[in-house]
Amino acid sequence: MREKILFNDGWQFYYGEAGPVRKTVKKSGGLGGLTSVLPGERGEAVKLGPAGKFFLSLMPAGSEDDSVLLQMLLGTDRNATLAGWRPVDLPHDWKTELEYSPEKSVFMAGAKENGVGYYRKVFPLNREDEGKRISVEFNGVCRAASVWFNGCFLGDHYSGYTSFSFDLSDLANYGDEGDNVLLVRVDTTTGDEGWWYEGAGIYRDVYLLKTNALHVDTWGTYIHLDKLEEGSALMIVETTVVNRDYKPRAARLDTVFLDDRGDKAGEAATAFTLDSLDSVTLIQKIAVPDPRLWSTESPALYKALSSISEDGVAVDNYESIFGIRTLAYTAKGFLLNGKLVPLKGTCVHQDFAGLGVALPGEIQEYKIRKLLEMGSNAYRSSHHPADPALLDICDRLGMLVMDENRLLESTELRLADLRDMVKRDRNHPSVVLWSLCNEEMIGGSSPAARMLRHLANELRRLDTSRPVVSAELLPPDGAINPEYFKIFDVLGLNYPESPFMGGNLAKVKAAYPDACYLNSETVSYFSTRGAYSDDWERCRNNNFGSRFSMMAPGKDVKDPPGAGGTARPEDALGFYAANPYSGGVFVWTGFDYRGEPSPFPWPAVSSQFGIMDTCGFPKDYYYYYKAHWTEEPLVHVMPHWTWPGREGELMRLRVFSNCEEAEIFINGLSMGRKTCGSDWTEWELPYTPGTLEAAAYRGGKEAVRESHKTAGAPAKLVLSPEGWPEPYLRSGGTAVVSVSVLDEAGNPVPTADNSVAFEVEGDGRLLGLGNGDPADHSIDAYPVRRLFAGKAAAIIRAGTGALVLRAASPGLAGAELKTGVR
Repeated sequence: MREKILFNDGWQFYYGEAGPVRKTVKKSGGLGGLTSVLPGERGEAVKLGPAGKFFLSLMPAGSEDDSVLLQMLLGTDRNATLAGWRPVDLPHDWKTELEYSPEKSVFMAGAKENGVGYYRKVFPLNREDEGKRISVEFNGVCRAASVWFNGCFLGDHYSGYTSFSFDLSDLANYGDEGDNVLLVRVDTTTGDEGWWYEGAGIYRDVYLLKTNALHVDTWGTYIHLDKLEEGSALMIVETTVVNRDYKPRAARLDTVFLDDRGDKAGEAATAFTLDSLDSVTLIQKIAVPDPRLWSTESPALYKALSSISEDGVAVDNYESIFGIRTLAYTAKGFLLNGKLVPLKGTCVHQDFAGLGVALPGEIQEYKIRKLLEMGSNAYRSSHHPADPALLDICDRLGMLVMDENRLLESTELRLADLRDMVKRDRNHPSVVLWSLCNEEMIGGSSPAARMLRHLANELRRLDTSRPVVSAELLPPDGAINPEYFKIFDVLGLNYPESPFMGGNLAKVKAAYPDACYLNSETVSYFSTRGAYSDDWERCRNNNFGSRFSMMAPGKDVKDPPGAGGTARPEDALGFYAANPYSGGVFVWTGFDYRGEPSPFPWPAVSSQFGIMDTCGFPKDYYYYYKAHWTEEPLVHVMPHWTWPGREGELMRLRVFSNCEEAEIFINGLSMGRKTCGSDWTEWELPYTPGTLEAAAYRGGKEAVRESHKTAGAPAKLVLSPEGWPEPYLRSGGTAVVSVSVLDEAGNPVPTADNSVAFEVEGDGRLLGLGNGDPADHSIDAYPVRRLFAGKAAAIIRAGTGALVLRAASPGLAGAELKTGVR
């Protein structure tokens, strides 16, 4: 039966060129060196059969060990060692370990030098595994990956965003034949795929797969809705079965649906015969009675269990998770299960504080939950295919996903990437839109249309259940290639709300009134968490609205305060409200990310477009979106209320709320109640130390209140686990732990910038640190980090045993956190 083994632990890593390791060889299996076992590892570096031993005995040197002929036949250094190598577990992004670089060539991509790294894993296989099909699956390696196994070169993979696998069966050593050696060379010097931080290394999960020779193929099921009627959903299951045996096989495919309670929800059986080294796609129809539809509010999931049996004996099992729902995109917008759903989306890059792009599943879930808490319901994987682990989370939590192809090219290489994305992701109910491209320089041209037509047809050959969209940056005159309306189901426009775009969507809509449109990327608003004035030297943007802009001439647009990027959040939500046919918004971006630090030059190293910073700590405008996207009473007042030396100065206060009225109190005295504006409500009041409170009212009654207290000198550290699932450090998982500072009275100090040292004792380790400062050059894994705007984050991996995390700072009372202790 099938075994899928997580293969993330026990690797060795070398940064730099450990080779050269050759890809071609004079005699089979003769590459040797790092690609085969080394002294101290079980087995022979180069396998010699009886014929080979006899042949070598005829040579004048007379000894296998020092034979000039044997040395000549080897492809790599027979004297290779593991000097300089070190153990690592995956996922791993080696760029987080490098110093930041001011070189212009890497500035936009996160200011880390490109390079080469090697990963090596030694592992046994049991004698009982012989005869099975053994393969290794990589979910993502950045960038160009070359893979060797047991002295043989397996192949190259060039995309940092698509999954790939290699069959190891015939080349493997079983039992006493010796250990197996997997070597991966990763090279980021061959050219970037994106203009943002992409990381480096084996940064997604790796699996070892063992199956029968007769088995369901990789990504071998396609489960989609045929028709939905009252009381029943008719599902089509397409299952691709491969026979890697050297003889025909007669078998039966059984498919059983289970609902999320584990109850049987339908089944089908199909007998088949499959020739040697052949494959077949079997089509079954299964009716699901009283289906529970997948939605953002109730993401009901089903499980399909595919079992292949011969003479009543199961030989393979395959599990697929799917959902039942209807999708449509009309001239009115996006419909899920026949209901119009405004897309409250964000665009997100995949990196995170302390980790680079090597995110464990718990951190990916943390990010998705932070977006859901804000009221967001849609996620655009910008600008590449999503991590399958992320899609599993979105399926479970009810987050809609725009899954995006990396490049507009119809080369065989890029067509293969597109096919792999669609086949891998098409069962995920969360994936509701396929995006073919983003802001391509060639966009709108005849060659672009030809390539897009090819890509779209290739995609629809594999899946017709989702709309195909684009993300175009059109000129202000709205010029568009008419062929695009034949290619795309939905025309996506980036930043149509921006004054820089000249009202291009209205012009296109006037020319093509019956087409479907989507605001595929919006806003790009600069802000720095905790900053309430612009500071060019320290690379900080005012949360009230920066006067720095990447679009206007010069760095300072002064009056009125600039959007920071292309448009203010208020402009984007207002534009959608006035043009509901445009589907919703996809805000650039949900989180700050490494690289693209516009508008600042060095020493800035990360972007400031995020609604949250790189740690997932909300900025003020997080509450603007939450006020518009959620119903529970909310009030948030900005800025904080700790401004020593500014007593008596007039302070600008901005309140975000989804209530009818808001009122400001200072030290218990009302500063006036106002009707809440559609975007925000403002006061201008003299700064008086003490307590600032904002209360919001519905139906004349207070519904919610928020307060900020003037903080004194920093006195003690506090450690707090962030996010779901538990409000404490969970054994056997990875968690974000925030560190903040309190004064003697227990008030948070929002301006604290103390340096904090972290220590992990027991079963676990510190993965990395972050603080959200866009100009911080600290190495992620270094155990000391300065607080920024009063906060920092530690990413902790806890084992199953006891663990204690400690934080210390000179002159402050320290803090500690234990696994399982609230």
